[in-house]
Amino acid sequence: MFTVTESVTIDRPVDEVFAFFTEGRARWDESVISEELTSPPPVGVGSTLHTRMRAVGREFAFDWRVTGYEPGTRMAITSTSGVMATSSELTFADANGATLVRVGIEAEPTGVMRLAQAMIAGEVRSTLTASLAKAKRVLEQG
Repeated sequence: MFTVTESVTIDRPVDEVFAFFTEGRARWDESVISEELTSPPPVGVGSTLHTRMRAVGREFAFDWRVTGYEPGTRMAITSTSGVMATSSELTFADANGATLVRVGIEAEPTGVMRLAQAMIAGEVRSTLTASLAKAKRVLEQG
């Protein structure tokens, strides 16, 4: 199992940043090809999503369930299908009018993927860093 945590401060109000990150389309995530809400809106505890993503040169699909949802503060998701058990938690906090965003990802590679765990964790960290930088750019530049 590995855990990757990254953060970024975005010069926008918490409510706006929270909405952008939790809308169910993952426009901020560099690895996501497409994401759709597969349950009725709005997003909340129990909501489900389907994601197609590209990582380590391959395409993968994951299904997710929202396991925690506190508007303006926190959202947590857990995979219900995919290549490895994965969970993610996003937290949001006011930082003098800006927003501090923290994203933690925990994953448990199995089988042959366990042998490549360090490489997978490095790829996840690199993609997460790029994704948070993209979110900052998009939100601050409008």
